[in-house]
Amino acid sequence: MFKPQKLHPISYLSGLIKTIKQNFIVIILFFINIKDFHFADLKQYLWPGFLLILFIASFIINAAKVFTTRYWIEDNHFIVTYGVFNKKRKELDIQRIQSVDTSQDIVNRLFGGLILEIKVPSDSIKLEIVSKAQSEYIEQQIKKVQNTIDAADDIVTENEEGPINAEYNQDQKTIFRLTLKELTLMSLTSGSIVLAILTIMPILGSFQSVIPWERIFNQFQHIAQAAYIVTSLLIIIGLLIAYIIGVIIEFTRYYGYTLKEENHQLKIRYGLFNVKSLTVPTIRIQAVVEKQSFLRRLIGYTTIYFVITSDGVNKMESENASGEVVILPFMKRKNAYDMLHYLVPSLKFRSVETGLPKGGIRRNAQIIVGIILIAGIAGNYFWDVWSLVIALLLIVLVIINSIITVKYSGLLISSDELTLKHSQLVRTRYYYTKKNKLVGFEKRQNPFLKKAELAHFNFITAKGAGSLNIGLRFVQNNEADELKIWYLKERNYET
Repeated sequence: MFKPQKLHPISYLSGLIKTIKQNFIVIILFFINIKDFHFADLKQYLWPGFLLILFIASFIINAAKVFTTRYWIEDNHFIVTYGVFNKKRKELDIQRIQSVDTSQDIVNRLFGGLILEIKVPSDSIKLEIVSKAQSEYIEQQIKKVQNTIDAADDIVTENEEGPINAEYNQDQKTIFRLTLKELTLMSLTSGSIVLAILTIMPILGSFQSVIPWERIFNQFQHIAQAAYIVTSLLIIIGLLIAYIIGVIIEFTRYYGYTLKEENHQLKIRYGLFNVKSLTVPTIRIQAVVEKQSFLRRLIGYTTIYFVITSDGVNKMESENASGEVVILPFMKRKNAYDMLHYLVPSLKFRSVETGLPKGGIRRNAQIIVGIILIAGIAGNYFWDVWSLVIALLLIVLVIINSIITVKYSGLLISSDELTLKHSQLVRTRYYYTKKNKLVGFEKRQNPFLKKAELAHFNFITAKGAGSLNIGLRFVQNNEADELKIWYLKERNYET
């Protein structure tokens, strides 16, 4: 590692695939228009030739970057250089490296390559592509240098302040592994059906004009004179297909999920076709969030997320770019909290006091109810009475959701910790964070809320490159003021 190293040869194939992606629309347009191509006319070759030159130029640029890329360790820095005419050099202080993440899609798995990303709090280096052996060797060398630096610092500290205890090169400890049974149950109770519907609806819409609706309805006229039965059957079949697709997406995404601990860092690995490996430094944890859907609440399972700060330059495709990382994707709630007490001992994970002012029931629902009612009346006038019936059913659900929100939401504060619960009909969320992780407080009121002595509030904490709002709506105004005082001053709320 102290001599310049090259990227894996598969990087050239990866560059070719990237070039195809960059020119995908142009390639599709070319094949669409090839039916009008006259092979005897030399002028017809100008446009394809121009596109071919662009394609080759893009590939050469990517290949040149791969060919000239070198990386090594020098003077406690991880260094990468690349470029032909304009040589670029990037250095990361190894002592500040917080995580070494990898991802491996199907193509890379076939050839034994993977994408390696080395991150510090304000920068990162991505190597596309290195071999698995290279990746492991890079991580080992980085840890070796970090431990050497730490050991030298500890010797100085020991000479100045006396002996201290330090542990290095701790082995990875597996603390959670998602079993096949749990993965299957997780996939069946996930909300991926929504993602699947959003994925297939545009595809179905593109075939709207070619589907023989009249022929389909004519075939089923002997079942019913109206088309409602056929339409209902098609909707049910479509939802079933979407559900199956959603289950498959969730299953393949979290296949083989494993959580390990090493030197105050959490190592996460999961995926069937696209294998990802993430590192979550515990020092970057800003809050813990529990998300529990209605179905999972019935069977006693839940999902735990860690809210972390960003590396500052994370791209949108980075798995932790949003700042919210799945730690326990599917686990019995009691076991999950036993695990959390071990992973985040600084948090107490207390139970909250539920119940908000009853005036929030009407205020939570009134705007949505008004919109749905207007839409239902319009549907009844222009189409059918069933539009109004559906609208009334939706209104009932909105009112039930509002009642649940007011009755089962709440919060609890201690001298240094905030716990908040936000309940809804289809899901419940719990937020846990330390007071010193909060970076702001916001209270909102309009004239109507002032008259009713109610207010909205939000605590703000860092999340990724942005922020996370933790708050409730329609709480007592004096309670919101007390929360502001608690945030701004040291007060004793120990229970």
